[in-house]
Amino acid sequence: MTQQIGGVPYWEVEFDEAGMLRQGGKLPEIIASAGARELFVLSHGWNSSFAGARDLYSEMFGLVAGMLPAEQRANTGFVGVLWPALLFPEDAPAASGPQVPEASVPRALGALASPQATAEVSTGAELAEALAPAFPDQQAQLKRIGDLLDRRPQDPDRLVEFFRLAKGLVTTPSNAPEDAGEVEVMNAPPGRVFDAMAALSPGNGGSEQELNPFGRMWQGAREALRVLSYYEMKERAGVIGRNGLGPLLEQCGQSVHDARVHLLGHSFGARLVSFALEGLAPERRGTNSPVKSLYLMQGAFSHFAFAPRAPVREGAGVLAEYADRVDGPLVCTFSDADRAVGWWYPNASRLAWQDAELVAQINYRWGAMGHDGYQQTGVRSATMAEQGTDYGFQPGVFYRLDANGVINRNLSWFAQAHSDIRHPEVAWAAVSAARSPRG
Repeated sequence: MTQQIGGVPYWEVEFDEAGMLRQGGKLPEIIASAGARELFVLSHGWNSSFAGARDLYSEMFGLVAGMLPAEQRANTGFVGVLWPALLFPEDAPAASGPQVPEASVPRALGALASPQATAEVSTGAELAEALAPAFPDQQAQLKRIGDLLDRRPQDPDRLVEFFRLAKGLVTTPSNAPEDAGEVEVMNAPPGRVFDAMAALSPGNGGSEQELNPFGRMWQGAREALRVLSYYEMKERAGVIGRNGLGPLLEQCGQSVHDARVHLLGHSFGARLVSFALEGLAPERRGTNSPVKSLYLMQGAFSHFAFAPRAPVREGAGVLAEYADRVDGPLVCTFSDADRAVGWWYPNASRLAWQDAELVAQINYRWGAMGHDGYQQTGVRSATMAEQGTDYGFQPGVFYRLDANGVINRNLSWFAQAHSDIRHPEVAWAAVSAARSPRG
């Protein structure tokens, strides 16, 4: 069904965890009949229900629509991507929040203590209920996971059982060498995993942990559940992009010969739209590609993903060979105030640390786009600015967009500014990338 946002047609496509279409299969025919030649395609990230995703799309696309001249709005369409992510109840971003105090944002990651939680921690039963939509075939396992978290039995066998059940949530295989740090969580002994993950849990080092070692283990078990479930979401995003969105865009390009597609993604959604490039036909390169810009907002995946040669290991990033499937600029935002990608994301890979020297470089080796942008040669830097700014974006060029002056509000204890993207300045960068000349 066609809706309107800011006077521009809006359609939705929905994928399952394997990238199969649940709705939106007729999108190529619909956009052709609507006369849409310019498509802005936006994907939500990990901590999002469908209702939350639709709210994001309404606001962001509304901002974009208001920045387009009337003649361009007439042949533009908006597409919202829906996919089965998950939402930890206490991680939900607020609609607004105070400025993040500079001291609360860890810039050097040698310190491993998590900031104290300011939100009530959900029960195990509440967690199981919240995770259920993202894992429809694992309801019994989730119920048992929730029960164990609520009872916290002082029994090593129950900790082993919990670890087995939590690992069972990860059914999508790793599709990038940059994910090796998280894979280590799957392979290490339960005690080692829980001890390491306890350092990431809110209120770590509290009295229960000091007096009862099982308290620390269950704290770590809960955080391991977060790491493993989010690991599944990240891998899932890549699969949906490659197997689902990419082929659908290929069909759109065939139905609308001169279609101009602009891919936008937030968090794991940035990974999803990036992997969609792999799902295009091999000949869709340079000016023959329908994708005319790529815009990654606080991307929650490796900052080496597009690197021809990653500085900290052998080989290229997983998406390096697909960069030329964007016939336009490749732009990503970054902010120090984003705790999810600046602190939690790299620390989730801490089991893969090899030596003391690497501890000081943890954020570089396992870092994410949203923390410091693309890490590779030939990247240009710019500062996010107000509407009307001429960025001078050029085709085929990677841009690292410093958003510290805009993306900086503390919207949740867990992620802080990770979801603080609903700003005119953020939307203007997307419009600017779409206006760049063709290659």
